[in-house]
Amino acid sequence: MTSQDAQRPDYYARRAAQERALAERSKDPSARLIHAELAARYAEMIAPVTA
Repeated sequence: MTSQDAQRPDYYARRAAQERALAERSKDPSARLIHAELAARYAEMIAPVTA
């Protein structure tokens, strides 16, 4: 994570929430998995900032 990324935890938190919502609404199992993985990656990006 760069210092510029660290200044944007609100962006990554919002994207994680959006991807979780998309995963929940997806009817296709492959799409659901992809959205869930993206949500996890966004959450990992903000974990060091919020810890």
